[in-house]
Amino acid sequence: MQPLDPRDPRQAGPYRIVALLGAGGMGRVYLGLDPDGAPAAVKVVRAEYAYDPDFRARFAGELDLLSRVHGAYTPRVLGADPSGQMPWMATEYVMGPSLHDLVLRTGPLPEQAVRHLARGVAQALAHVHSLGMVHLDLKPGNVMVSAAGPQVIDFGIARAMEDAQRGGEGAQDPEDTDGTARAVIGTPGYMSPEHVRQEECGPPSDVFALGGVLVHALTGAGPFGDGHPSAVMFRITTQDPVLTGVPEPLVGLVRACLDKDPGRRPTAAQVLQALGGPAAPAPAASAWLPPPAARAVDAAAREYQEAIAQAPAAHASPGRPGVPVTPGAAGSRGTRRRLLLVGGAATALLLLAGAGTWTAVALRGGPGGGASGAEASPEPDAACDITADIAPELAETARDRPTLPSTSVNAPEFSADGRVLAVAATEAVVLWDWAEETELARVEVDSEEFMVAPALSPDGCRLGYPDTDGAHVYHLPTGEHTVYREGSDIEDMAFSPDGRSVAVSGAAAGQSGEILLLDLESGEIIRTYEEVTAAQTIALTPDGEHLAAINFEGLTRVWDAESGEVLFAADDGHYGFGDNLFLPTDDGDLLYMADEGRRIVHTNYLTGEDVRVLTTEDDLEEGFSEFAVSMADDRVFAPYTPGEFIVTDEDAYGMKVFELSSGEELTADGDEGYMSLVTARPGGGMLAGFPLDNTPLWLVEPDPVRLTATLG
Repeated sequence: MQPLDPRDPRQAGPYRIVALLGAGGMGRVYLGLDPDGAPAAVKVVRAEYAYDPDFRARFAGELDLLSRVHGAYTPRVLGADPSGQMPWMATEYVMGPSLHDLVLRTGPLPEQAVRHLARGVAQALAHVHSLGMVHLDLKPGNVMVSAAGPQVIDFGIARAMEDAQRGGEGAQDPEDTDGTARAVIGTPGYMSPEHVRQEECGPPSDVFALGGVLVHALTGAGPFGDGHPSAVMFRITTQDPVLTGVPEPLVGLVRACLDKDPGRRPTAAQVLQALGGPAAPAPAASAWLPPPAARAVDAAAREYQEAIAQAPAAHASPGRPGVPVTPGAAGSRGTRRRLLLVGGAATALLLLAGAGTWTAVALRGGPGGGASGAEASPEPDAACDITADIAPELAETARDRPTLPSTSVNAPEFSADGRVLAVAATEAVVLWDWAEETELARVEVDSEEFMVAPALSPDGCRLGYPDTDGAHVYHLPTGEHTVYREGSDIEDMAFSPDGRSVAVSGAAAGQSGEILLLDLESGEIIRTYEEVTAAQTIALTPDGEHLAAINFEGLTRVWDAESGEVLFAADDGHYGFGDNLFLPTDDGDLLYMADEGRRIVHTNYLTGEDVRVLTTEDDLEEGFSEFAVSMADDRVFAPYTPGEFIVTDEDAYGMKVFELSSGEELTADGDEGYMSLVTARPGGGMLAGFPLDNTPLWLVEPDPVRLTATLG
């Protein structure tokens, strides 16, 4: 929970707003109290959607679906006003961690606890399926653990079955009704094979995800591992699940849920019956959870009580006035009032977020939003020695040798002098002296997201990473940790060369999804860049004078960083899986991926001349997944996969090499196979990236492509 700021409403319909729980793709979620003091999770829609009649119609339609979802293991919709000035919705408030967080904190759960959890989730799914709906994003992060049992949340991408069964349309349409590029909706490790292939998805897809959730609860890991999305989805469609650690009495049921053939999977109702039928809610967390997990759930109740105690009295706080409500719009709760003990930021429910894990959710905070975690960032430094100027608290957690935090990795990044590699994963961001094969620093990351991406400032003084709760920046010499745009979901970030500012992007930076340039000292917004929202990749020229971005819809722009003037615009871009946009010089060179990844465009946005298109003679139908540029080597390295989301043949992976200056394709495939998340060392002579299974990190000579070392 977070305290309210002046931008937050103090009232939504009958609910007094007392704390911020989180942000979703279409709004912010608050802890609210009704006139009787009963709590609710209250979602208030973002202003830009509130004035969109198409959105209002969709919001009302999805509310109609969601209002029918109720039961012991699903939070009920308590009230809503889809027609008011600022639409809002209230659901039952629940306290406790997500299953993901609980397992991360206290370890895997014992069989008896998982049986109770499985019965609750299966009961919730059976109910949802009986209504003609499918969830489509069931995962450990969407199963809350309350004292009474599990609570299935985040029906933001749930759809009526007739929509979901249109395969590549409806629930899985890359261009959904709100105009947001979706790609494949869902979370890679818990998507069914048919979901991955964008085929018909019905209730069996949710049962497959249920099997994955149970494996995670019992073992602490998913049944198909982690790593690059394409690698995980390859395993989902071609390999057997890893069930090591699943108790023998549950192996058969879990394996049946994870059957590749949806027709052979049991229904949710059959899973429920196999486990003993519907389960009554537990009287207390200790009645079904082991002591460490029960204590974690009970702690959420204390957090709730503290938030209520610290909340300002009604009508006592400054800030935005109440959100108007149409008379009667609040709806009825009936005669039964439930307090579901599930809370924290995860209780945001993200209902109607509609984007799943693969699409960034909303960034909150308007102009003037500052940094948190410190009073002010340090003054800009002269260049730092990134191998030596590291605070003790960052260095003391480093391992003796480079060690990957996990196999859920993102693209590594070289320091400007090429001596250090930053490598990020779900659990940590690490700095490696790759030549000495030593680990310099390790920053623990508490992220539920699939992975985070590292960023190093060109002056060597800062390490950063974007995450769902803001842009994290560590000042390496002092160890000071600052979070910019706290509470916002940040997709990418890029430091200016002078060490004074950082550009951040996400689903809704500011108020409408623009890119923001932030002052590192104050956290204030210096400049807003319009026309491209929810940018996946941003880049600055070496001198910092120009900024480029590409988003999930393929909109590509270059701006004058100081004035915000648009210098270049194209709408044929492609976002891919890794890096897809480069500004390698100060002279107008721009390279970006286009045409569904089949081409890499090299143009000069200042002159409009020297346009080159890098593509292969065999015209890869599936396209490139990413690319890297080495000015020093005069090379472009472009990995490709045999499909954007699903791979059935590992031998079909590869990497094409082009001469940057001419655009000519070179015969330099080498014999090391596919590399993903590839990056080129400044000064040339080396690539860093990962093999298909994301471990270990490869160091590769570029000409010819030859593996020279491995780390991690």
